[in-house]
Amino acid sequence: MQDHSRDCVALIKHIDTKMTKQANERFETYGVTFRQVRLLMLLLQKKAEDIPLKSLEKHFEVSQSTAAGLVVRLEKKGLVQGYVPADDKRQKFVRLTEKGEKLCNSIEEDMREGERVLLQSLDAEEKTQFYSLLRKVNDSM
Repeated sequence: MQDHSRDCVALIKHIDTKMTKQANERFETYGVTFRQVRLLMLLLQKKAEDIPLKSLEKHFEVSQSTAAGLVVRLEKKGLVQGYVPADDKRQKFVRLTEKGEKLCNSIEEDMREGERVLLQSLDAEEKTQFYSLLRKVNDSM
């Protein structure tokens, strides 16, 4: 019989599920979901450039319809602006609005608090090791 407490994939999935649930509860007061916040923060990080919808699909590893739906919901809230350039009708680009940027700035502290909660049981050395191991696993994928 397999010892499920040592099943790495199941543990990672369990942590992801809990983190997503807690984040959605925290961000509910802002009227956004964790997935929407991740997209907004990516746009904030790349503020100097507009991002093609295709790049969002790849970055978040989602289908075109999922990425488009996410953008449409954020457009309705006035947090992002999607547009098709006049010189290339084949692509849709997305940029953060001023309202979206203000929301990101408000949310950043909640995100830091979520990370503090996640890592509260680790000391400084363990946190360094944890980040290092996460990067190593991520890079190998």
